[in-house]
Amino acid sequence: MNSSSEDRYAIRSVDRALDIIECVAGQNGALTVDQITEATDLPKSTVFRVLATLTARQFVDRDPRTQTYRLGTLALVVGARALGDLDIRRVARRHIEQLMAESGETVHLAVLSQASALCIDKIDSTRSVRMSSFVGFRDPLHCSGVGKALLAFQDDAAQQTLIAGMTLEPRTPHTITDRAALAEQLSRIRENGFATDVEEIEEGLCCIAAPIRDHSGKAIAGVSISGPTTRVHADTFATLIPLVKACADWISRDLGFQGEKT
Repeated sequence: MNSSSEDRYAIRSVDRALDIIECVAGQNGALTVDQITEATDLPKSTVFRVLATLTARQFVDRDPRTQTYRLGTLALVVGARALGDLDIRRVARRHIEQLMAESGETVHLAVLSQASALCIDKIDSTRSVRMSSFVGFRDPLHCSGVGKALLAFQDDAAQQTLIAGMTLEPRTPHTITDRAALAEQLSRIRENGFATDVEEIEEGLCCIAAPIRDHSGKAIAGVSISGPTTRVHADTFATLIPLVKACADWISRDLGFQGEKT
């Protein structure tokens, strides 16, 4: 939890329970107690007690055969309700379906959340080789296409604050790890209206992304396509980039944006 005047109202046990829920939710699969303990840096005895409570309340499910935990039915109900309240997800759905049909690649819809790009919707490619991801997945801002699209179109103060707080972790040999180089690339993204990630977050993967604006012109989300570098590369950019930008523009228009297209 970030330090603030509200810290004095925090309830430690609730904070720990939420840490564990976030840990389980952030994985595409089930986790053991040891894995949760290591990821949360909580005492193992605490993890056991909290998991017992969360299991009883159906926020997590326990598999007695493998002794692992995954999100439970009540967590899914709460998550589904939260997603249902996001107008952008409803507005964008038909457009991202169209983008997948036109591009043939996996499409992600993401918003800025806790200094990362949070995936709130996804349309899988129908091709056999495609990106493995899920709704609720978080991408770093400095090396993912949709993350850079979100970061580039924040106002200057917000952008500088986000960059200052980042750890520019090198995911691949192509990841930008220099703040000045990142700022320079973000400037080009603003000029061009789109961002790319060419093997920056994962080798063999390429992404193209564009910002989505609300009625006030604020960039509130991003849309991207992701695919293997055998299909998404410099020679196909001329075809794919306009598709992604057009999708972002249509969603923005449906959200009330009346400004110039990206």
